Amino acid sequence: MEHNIIGTLVELTRRSNDDVKIAAVSALGDYKATIEQHLAISRLIELCKDPNKDVAISAIKALSKLSGYF
Repeated sequence: MEHNIIGTLVELTRRSNDDVKIAAVSALGDYKATIEQHLAISRLIELCKDPNKDVAISAIKALSKLSGYF
């Protein structure tokens, strides 16, 4: 179940709509099971370089939230 949720959120980060990306990134940051999925962490790291600064900032914030679980 957790894998499906995380997979869906990662897929939503690939959409062209930046608001959808930001919402999905935020949800990944709030969902502690994300740290178990290397694909999600890799995607968040990629999004730190997104041309839209709001998406990049959201990815950085999500990663900082997840760092508390390590």
